[in-house]
Amino acid sequence: MSRVSNALNMYFLLQSRKMMGVDEIAKELEVSHRMVKEYKNDLEKAGIYIGSKLGRYGGYYIENRRSFDGLGLTDEEVSALKMAKESIKSGKYHYGPKFETLVSKILNSQSNGEEIHYHHKTASESEDIIRKEKRAWVDVNLAIHNKNRIRMSYKSLKESEVEIRERLVEPYGVFDYKGASYFYGYCSSAKDIRFFKLSRIMEHHITNEIFDIKVDYNFDEVMDKSFGIYTDEAIDLKLNIYYPMSEIIKEKYICKGQKIQQLDDKTIRFEAKMKGYTEIITWVMGMGSSVEVLEPVELKEHIHKEVSKIIELYK
Repeated sequence: MSRVSNALNMYFLLQSRKMMGVDEIAKELEVSHRMVKEYKNDLEKAGIYIGSKLGRYGGYYIENRRSFDGLGLTDEEVSALKMAKESIKSGKYHYGPKFETLVSKILNSQSNGEEIHYHHKTASESEDIIRKEKRAWVDVNLAIHNKNRIRMSYKSLKESEVEIRERLVEPYGVFDYKGASYFYGYCSSAKDIRFFKLSRIMEHHITNEIFDIKVDYNFDEVMDKSFGIYTDEAIDLKLNIYYPMSEIIKEKYICKGQKIQQLDDKTIRFEAKMKGYTEIITWVMGMGSSVEVLEPVELKEHIHKEVSKIIELYK
């Protein structure tokens, strides 16, 4: 592994574990103590300062010495930082508190002390799940950087029951969706790209096996054609949407290529070619009696069955 890669890995490890002894770092990176000190010097030349603490519980840690004075931020850039800070505060993210501290340091160094009246609400996961995800998040990022395969025990939610299977995955990238963290990569079992929710990883191990990317996968392009994160076969969706949902849907960008036709004062016709059948069902049913499915027929039948089940529950 290159010197640059090892220096970056040392940085990621210190970010995750806060403080590590030289012995521990050397063991993780499989290098000598002398090389650990060399990586420390390399990081400091790049402006990442590594502090050291003596004693039994001492070790290396990342220092924050950089001053944010004189950044020359514009008013719009300051407002953008404030909005981002409020968005992060609204959910539970792996490095949320650290991000808030960073933004506060930057903003305190600026002369513009005006508050911004912006609030953002989003669903988030429990503290226990966030802690569990954080370690997996760091390890997965290291595996992506080094192109190491991940062997893991993964819990999938099947239609009838939970399934736990061993998976060998080549990780390509990490993303957040609805307050939860995922990674995507080539699954050797499925022989294709799959998405994995970090909170559903029961156990994981980063192997020493190096992989070459098998699939030319453009994440942004794929997501642009999907409703949510499911990437199954596309369906031709046609809906009549009634008030008040008609007004709400007109304000939204649901997917690329959508068409909205005003039928009368309170009704619109929504048409789109969309992937993500499972989440389309949830979205349509969430509109209740304000929507009528025209096409495809399979979706109409599926929703009819779901409604029948709901009626049985509430008899």
